[in-house]
Amino acid sequence: MTSSTDLPATRKPAQPAPASRSTVRRAKIWLALAMAGWGTIGVFSIQAGTDPITTVAWRCVFAAGALLILALATGAFRQSVWSRKAVLLTLGGGVALVANWVLLFESFATTTITVATVSYHMEPFLLVALGAVISREMPRMRDLVWLAVAFGGLLLATKFIGVNGVERLSGTELVGVVSALLAGLLYALATLAAKHTTGIRPYVMTLLQCVTGAVLLLPFASPVQWNGSGWWWIAAMGVIHTGLLYSALYSSARVLSTVALAALSFVNPAVAIFADIAVYGHIPDLVQLAGIVLIAVATLTITAPRREKPLD
Repeated sequence: MTSSTDLPATRKPAQPAPASRSTVRRAKIWLALAMAGWGTIGVFSIQAGTDPITTVAWRCVFAAGALLILALATGAFRQSVWSRKAVLLTLGGGVALVANWVLLFESFATTTITVATVSYHMEPFLLVALGAVISREMPRMRDLVWLAVAFGGLLLATKFIGVNGVERLSGTELVGVVSALLAGLLYALATLAAKHTTGIRPYVMTLLQCVTGAVLLLPFASPVQWNGSGWWWIAAMGVIHTGLLYSALYSSARVLSTVALAALSFVNPAVAIFADIAVYGHIPDLVQLAGIVLIAVATLTITAPRREKPLD
């Protein structure tokens, strides 16, 4: 007599093995470093001195060149496993990502960096909500509370809320708020697409997305002024903020939970404030420092390794 486990038709498909603790820890470190790096992008975009479409288009060009070299040097093309689903998710995520960059830079141009940053960082909540709908990855109430604490810290750190109440907005600034909110939504979609893309190596995935962005935006972009210094800042955004840091994001997204991805994104605005201090001499007050502490505590609490309950 045979048992049901001997019959091939009743066997369940093998589930992917969960990532080891060391792999998860390494992914958290890489993503935190990536978010810290993105905290400086406001400085780079201001120094570039170009319009949003031109900045993003040439950022994609420089990133694609760097990623092509990295992909060839590491054998990423050979190691990639191609499927229709992976290619579609990659290209769709690329369109979302590039549109996110254009809208975010447009937000910086039409409202204050403070308002744009606060509006854009509704993204962690959008990411968790979309993750719950798409992956049925329901967050714990404790994690949602700490995300809210991190967002409260962001409101204080950016001085969006101060002694005079909530910052008032003009009609033009409201356009910036909507742009930033849409940018945050598109970033969340791009991150989720990366989380569910398997087979294509991160360098190759980011390369395909940057080529897509360049093809879509170059016809509308202004030529680069090679005799100035602006192109150096755009090139740095392409190589560092896009080529290297987005590859780190995509490799981490495949390992970490949606809640961890959301929590670590708050590292970005915290570092942006310190970049503002270092470059432009804007010294934070005690309220801002309290906000940064809240962001740090909430992020560390959510992303700390969870203790396994002992088996009875």
